[in-house]
Amino acid sequence: MRVLVVGGGPAGLTAAIALRGRGAEIDLVEATAEAAILGTGLSLGGAPLRALRTIGLAERCVQAGFGSSTLSIGTAEGEVVRVVDRPRLNGPDQPSAVGIMRPALHAVLWDEMLRRGTHVRRGVTVRSLTQQAGAVEVVGSDGVRARYDLVVGADGLRSTTREMVFGDAEQPWFTGQRVWRTTLPRPPEVTGGAMYYGPVNKAGLTPVSATQMYLFLVENIAAPERPPRDRLAELLRAQLAGYGGLIGRLREQITDDRRVDCRPLYALLLSPPWYRGRVVLIGDAAHSTTPHLAAGAGLAIEDALVLAEEVTSDLPVEEALTRFMTRRYERCRAVVENSLQLGEWEKRPSDATADPVGLSQRTWDILAQPI
Repeated sequence: MRVLVVGGGPAGLTAAIALRGRGAEIDLVEATAEAAILGTGLSLGGAPLRALRTIGLAERCVQAGFGSSTLSIGTAEGEVVRVVDRPRLNGPDQPSAVGIMRPALHAVLWDEMLRRGTHVRRGVTVRSLTQQAGAVEVVGSDGVRARYDLVVGADGLRSTTREMVFGDAEQPWFTGQRVWRTTLPRPPEVTGGAMYYGPVNKAGLTPVSATQMYLFLVENIAAPERPPRDRLAELLRAQLAGYGGLIGRLREQITDDRRVDCRPLYALLLSPPWYRGRVVLIGDAAHSTTPHLAAGAGLAIEDALVLAEEVTSDLPVEEALTRFMTRRYERCRAVVENSLQLGEWEKRPSDATADPVGLSQRTWDILAQPI
């Protein structure tokens, strides 16, 4: 089987690794010419670590990040009111989750993809996709024309593959929030994830290495705006002004605009099926979730592994893609919708029906099920 993977993020890299491991010939095109990975850190829960274990990469991710098994819930004053033990899906001696810097995760996946023999073209986009009998003809922006048995669109929230093949499909929508992140030195007492609920926003911490962690804040906003880059540190400190305890002490360390990232939050849940002919979408191109459950990268990794299992079976491609949808849609829908519900509760802090810990736990129970 000859496969083109479009996009070099977690979804695309994992797809290339898994498909190559099952004997497929893989080309991967990535739009960015340089290997600069944007963003700070992310969290991989037990489910994506379980998935990565099947391709031999879980331990490398644990070593490159920071493993933990608890999530602390606290107040704006810094009082911890609840500690949640997250399920250890990979055994009692393994962490429930791993915080990891995005460049570190990218390095693990990229190195393994190259080691397995994927042919990579950087700085290249897809110019055209033409469905033919039993194949897809693809022309790249570099002029290369080739035929593939399958094209995997793993090119993110603003997927050009989706626009080319699913032009009439749903578009990402703004959720009414944005997230701030900055990387800071990790104090010894930060040994697991933590969230602190203020009167108008939520702040939290995720350790990502022996020496680093990232601080995040979710803000409710009316329009999808990004603040001036030369005021990011100042504005994040202002957002954290109502916090005491550890968050309050960390606030004054936020001084470098270059180390602060601020992004409006968008979501997408593409109606099934996520394929047309022999072009299939995975990861954020098909279902982009807000970070409330820290599951976006994990779902993308799972998509890639399930897709590889199905399309390298003895089934016809159409039947294999149907099976892929059966295994993935409801799981991804639950995460997207539950993440959105958590965000809605944050926008209505006086809502007496809000149960963020309970909904998070129910979602983790879903993710604990086999993929």
